[in-house]
Amino acid sequence: MICSGINEQNPGRAGYTTMVRRYAGRWKDRFWEIDFLRGLCVVLMVFDHFMYCLWDVMPVINGVLGTSLFDGLRPFALEYWNWDLRNNVREVVILLFFLLCGISCTLTRGNFRRFIPLALVAAGLSAVTSVMSELTGSNMTIFFGVIHMIAAGVLLYAVIDNAAQAVGGALPQRCGRARFALRLLPGLVGVGLLAAYLALWGDWYAASPWHFVSTYTPPEGLSDGQKIFQSVFIELRGFRIERFYGGDYFPVLPYAAFILIGGLVGMFAYHTRARWAFSRLNGAWNSGLCFFGRHAAVIYIAHMVVIPAVLAILAAASLLFS
Repeated sequence: MICSGINEQNPGRAGYTTMVRRYAGRWKDRFWEIDFLRGLCVVLMVFDHFMYCLWDVMPVINGVLGTSLFDGLRPFALEYWNWDLRNNVREVVILLFFLLCGISCTLTRGNFRRFIPLALVAAGLSAVTSVMSELTGSNMTIFFGVIHMIAAGVLLYAVIDNAAQAVGGALPQRCGRARFALRLLPGLVGVGLLAAYLALWGDWYAASPWHFVSTYTPPEGLSDGQKIFQSVFIELRGFRIERFYGGDYFPVLPYAAFILIGGLVGMFAYHTRARWAFSRLNGAWNSGLCFFGRHAAVIYIAHMVVIPAVLAILAAASLLFS
C-alpha cells in the first residue's frame, strides 16, 4: 500500500510528515499515479523528439557522412510534426508535466534543494548547446528551456511556500485549517499570474485551445540583452534574435504558473483523504511507465543526446553495407 504505516483514518501532522518523507524515499512508497503520468509524458516527449530528429537532424547527419539513412521517413516525420493532433497533444502533455511538477512540490520539504541541481543542469545545457552551436554552425542554443523554467518555478514555489509556512508556524496549534489554507498560497499565486498573463500579455492560440500566444510587444529602444532578460519572464512578440530562438523556449509566464497551480492540486489531492483514491489500482501493469516516471529528469536530459548519437552511429554503420 502507498505510504504504508500512515494512519489512514486520522493521519494528523505526523502522518503528513511521514507521507512526505516516504514519497521522497523508497520508490515502492511513492504515489504510483504521479510516476505513471510523468512516465507517460516522458515517453511521448522522447517519441516527439525522435520524430523531430528524423526530419531535421538526420539530414544533417547524412550530409556530413554522405549517407541516406532514413531519408524515406523524413516526409512522414515532417507530416507528423505538423499534424494538428500532435500539436494539441503536445501542449496537453507539456502542461500536465508542469502540473505534476507542482504536485511533487507539495510532497517534499526540500524544494530549495531541488532547485539547486535543476539550476546546475540548466546552466550546463546552455553551455553545452552553445558550444555545439558554435561547432556546427546551427541554431540550437538553449537559453531558457524546460529545465530552466522548471528550476525557476520550483524556486518560486519554495519561496512562497516557505514564507507561508513561516506565517503558519506562528499561529496557535488549534489553527490547523488556517495553516492548510496558507499552504494553498503558491497555487493561488499561480492562478493570479496566469489570469494576469491572459488579461495583459497573452491569449489562447486559435488553432489549439491549449497553446498560448504572446500579445506583448517590447518597448522601443531596448537592447538585445534587455529583450532576452525580459523574454525569460514573458514571451516577447516579434522578438527574433537568431541565437536566442535556437532551442526550446519556455518563459516563466505562462508556464511556471502551471507549476504553482499544480501545488494547489497537490494540496487538495495528497494532503487530504483523497490521496488514497487510486491506491487499489496499483500493480505490475504500470511498472514500466512508473519506472520512466521515477527517472524522468535523467531520461529527459539524456534523450536529447542519446537519440542524435544513436542515429549518427547507425548512419556511420550503414557505410559498412553500402
